[in-house]
Amino acid sequence: MTNEESTQGDMGRLRRLLDTPDTAWLLARMRTRLENSGELKGWLVRPAATSAERVAASRLAGHAVRAGQSASVSLDELDEMLRRTGVWPQGLVSAVVALTGAVVSRQDRSAERDAWLRVTDTLRQISAQRPPLLAWVDGVIRTGALKRVAGSAPAALRLAEQLVTVANALPSPGESVAAFATRLFANPNALDPQAPLGTIAARLAAAQGALHTDAVQDSARWRREAWQSVGLVVDELSSTVLVIGLPGDDSGPTARALAALHPVGQPTILTLRQLNTDGVGMTPPHVFVCENAAVVAAAADRLGATCPPVVCTAGQPGAAVIALLEMLSAGGAVLHYHGDFDWDGLATARAFTRRVAWVPWRFDSDAYGDALALSAQTPSAQSAPLAGVPGESPWDRTLATAMGVSGLKVEEEVVLDLLLGDLAAAAK
Repeated sequence: MTNEESTQGDMGRLRRLLDTPDTAWLLARMRTRLENSGELKGWLVRPAATSAERVAASRLAGHAVRAGQSASVSLDELDEMLRRTGVWPQGLVSAVVALTGAVVSRQDRSAERDAWLRVTDTLRQISAQRPPLLAWVDGVIRTGALKRVAGSAPAALRLAEQLVTVANALPSPGESVAAFATRLFANPNALDPQAPLGTIAARLAAAQGALHTDAVQDSARWRREAWQSVGLVVDELSSTVLVIGLPGDDSGPTARALAALHPVGQPTILTLRQLNTDGVGMTPPHVFVCENAAVVAAAADRLGATCPPVVCTAGQPGAAVIALLEMLSAGGAVLHYHGDFDWDGLATARAFTRRVAWVPWRFDSDAYGDALALSAQTPSAQSAPLAGVPGESPWDRTLATAMGVSGLKVEEEVVLDLLLGDLAAAAK
C-alpha cells in the first residue's frame, strides 16, 4: 500500500470517528478552542446532549454511556487514543486541521485585520489630499483590488504607499512614464503593465486626470491616454498636438518647418519629441485653443494663410499639448480656450487650469446661451442630453449651473461660424 493510499484510509477512519452528525458539536468546539488558544487540552462538555451524542462521546472515551444529560470528552485522552490506535498518529491537533482546514488563531486574525486597516488608511491619504479621487479610492477598497494584486497585507501596504507617492507626484507634464518611475522608485519598469503597481497606478492616473475615452480599460491605447491625462507619455512619439498658424522662424528644424507651412495656411502635427528637443521658434502674442480638429480644418479651409495661431487639444490635453501651451505661455502668449459645452468639456478646461493660465473664448454662460439658440435653429445640430459626471466651471461658475438647468450639451462644431469669425477678426 502506498503512503497516499494509507493516508486516504486513515482519513476515512478519522471521519467515521470525529466527523459525524453525533460528533459535530465536538469538532466545532475543538476548532474554536484551537483558534482561540492554539492547543487542545482539558475537557469539552455538552450540557444538553442527545442520546446519540452521549453514545458517541462514550465511544470516544472508551467507557459505557453514563447517566445524565451531558456528554463530555477528555481532549488529552482523545489525542492519546488517536496516536495509540494509529487512527491518526499525528495527534488531535493535526486531525482537526485535516478535517476542518488550516487554523488561523484569533491573534493572527486580529493582526491581519489591523494590517489591512493600515492599507485602507494609507489609501485614504490620497483622497484626503484630493477629494475628487474619493470615489476611486472607495472603489479600490470596496473591490479589494490591492488584495488581488498583492496577495498579502504587507505587500498591499507597500503598493498603497507607492500609490500615494504616485498621486503626490502628478501631474508631471512632458515626462516619460519610465523617467517618472525611475525618479520615484529608482526603477524604470516599476509602472510597466506587467508590474504589480503598473495597472492600478494607471487607473489612478486616469482618475486623477479625469480621463474620458472610448478605449477599452487597461488596453494599450487606454494606458497611453491614462498617462497622457496627467502629462506623462509612454513614448515621445505617441503624444502629438495639431496646430495651424504658428509663425515659426529659423531657430531650428521644427521652427523652420512651421515657418514654411505658415504662408500656405497648412495645419501640421507636432510630436512631443520635437517640442522637447527643438521648440517652435517665435511666440505669437495670442494663441487660440480649441477642443476639436474640425475647427482647425475649417480654419485652414476658410482662412488659410491668414489664420492666427490655433492649437487643438483633441479632447483631454495630452503631454504634447501641455508642453506646447506651457512653452507658448512662458513666452508671453495669451491663451484663449474654447471647448464643447458638456461635462467632458468642462473637465478638459479644468485640466488646463491646473497647468496653464488661459482666458475663456466664447466659453461662458452667455456663450452657452448663444450656442443653445444656434443649436435650436439648426435641425442637423440639435442639442443632445448632457451625460457623464457634472463638474464645476471655476472661470465662470454660472456656466456649470446653466448647463445643469438646461441639461443639454452643445458641441463645438455648432458654433463653428462664430469661432471662425473671431479668428478672422484676430487676423486683421
